[in-house]
Amino acid sequence: MRKINFVFQEILKFFLIFLISFVWIRYFLRKLWLAVLISMIVSTVLYLIFLLLKRKKKIKNGLKLKEKEDAENMFLSLACDKKRMDFFYDLASSKHKNIEKNSKFLVISHENGTKTILFPKIDYEILSISNLVEIYKIVKGKAEKVVILCHSYDNEAKAFASHFEIEFLVFDRFETYERLYKYYNIFPTIKEKFKVNKKLTFKDFVSFSFNKKRAKGYLFSAFLLAFSAIFVRTTIYYAIVATILVLFAVISQFNTTFNIKENKEVL
Repeated sequence: MRKINFVFQEILKFFLIFLISFVWIRYFLRKLWLAVLISMIVSTVLYLIFLLLKRKKKIKNGLKLKEKEDAENMFLSLACDKKRMDFFYDLASSKHKNIEKNSKFLVISHENGTKTILFPKIDYEILSISNLVEIYKIVKGKAEKVVILCHSYDNEAKAFASHFEIEFLVFDRFETYERLYKYYNIFPTIKEKFKVNKKLTFKDFVSFSFNKKRAKGYLFSAFLLAFSAIFVRTTIYYAIVATILVLFAVISQFNTTFNIKENKEVL
């Protein structure tokens, strides 16, 4: 059933591209057969380009979205894990030999005599200047560099960190994923996950206008205008209106924002 639905959607997409192409080409050409032929060629090329761009965008954006989702769930899993310092110890141990584990942070001793502190602040409090000062009091004199991991931070706090004599690096959950987990190729085990809720963000009248139920109406109106082009050369007005109607049909049919499934009675 999914395959049939997929094929139908692809046919509909091609038809919509052809419809827009035909209306505009028919406006400039008198011969019907030539307008249909050129419209088929243009539609095929545009459809193939659309598939190529869609595939690249899906791969690129899919990875980014998946990584952000993983970063959120990894932070939640660490926040719920009482032994989270063991994970950071194992991560640091993959690259460094001399590591001292504390209840709140790790001290990494380098071969050149310098030390780096890894300070995971795994909670959902936004890192502020006050938090930064408290951390500074704890790590003062223990290392030359301090890496703080947090859920999120105040921009003023990050700017304030540059004023200390110790070098501070502050990473939020996404930067931690990118700069630490991916670099070491070691990731926290996801034991807890957030439930993803999709919310309607547009106004009600926009939702009403672009609901899936209205796609057929837009498409039928555009089809009538395109059908009339077979017998009479279209004016620029009809070409523009038909194009707009087809775009409205595409938005109404394929968007997920305005097509929310209705709750049905369970029992």
